[in-house]
Amino acid sequence: MESQRKSLIDQFIAINSHTNLSAIRDPEGIQVKHIQDSLEINNALVLKPGLTLCDVGTGGWFPLLPIAISNPKIQCTGIDSTRKKVDAVNEIITNIKIPNAKALRIRAEEHKEEYDYVTARAVSYIDKLLPQVHHLVKKWGRLILYKQYSPEESQDIIHFGKKYRLVVQKKHKYQLFDWDIPRIIYVLKKI
Repeated sequence: MESQRKSLIDQFIAINSHTNLSAIRDPEGIQVKHIQDSLEINNALVLKPGLTLCDVGTGGWFPLLPIAISNPKIQCTGIDSTRKKVDAVNEIITNIKIPNAKALRIRAEEHKEEYDYVTARAVSYIDKLLPQVHHLVKKWGRLILYKQYSPEESQDIIHFGKKYRLVVQKKHKYQLFDWDIPRIIYVLKKI
């Protein structure tokens, strides 16, 4: 896994130099702000082997690829509407050999499959996000939202979740380093 993580950083830097995926361009920043942040899901819940995961808005590869690398028995699909980003993700998947991951070029609201886990990292505010992604979550599945902590959005997640039969099961607060912004992962269960 460590060699794949190093390869992921190297590949990200190379592709990010000509395909703007992120303003974070140094190896340490990528390690902390992208990979470490992506892997925080493993502290929030246990992803059960044999299940499926869809990462919505996967254009910058995060959290899709770190999750796939750290959970090799989960089938991971990333979706994004931008061709060059999907092509970049699939290039990395091929280059560093991540057999349990793939990326598709499709808008979330047009995608018809259902998944056990659906992740969204810094995609959009909850009132715009839920109408686009709720149908991707299987009954009893989980929607996992990576957010900057905001008391207002926390209340909105509860409020808007009810409309789509999504109930907050867990709130996992964390910081990536001492002076970091407060971050949170919401785990919503579809009932």
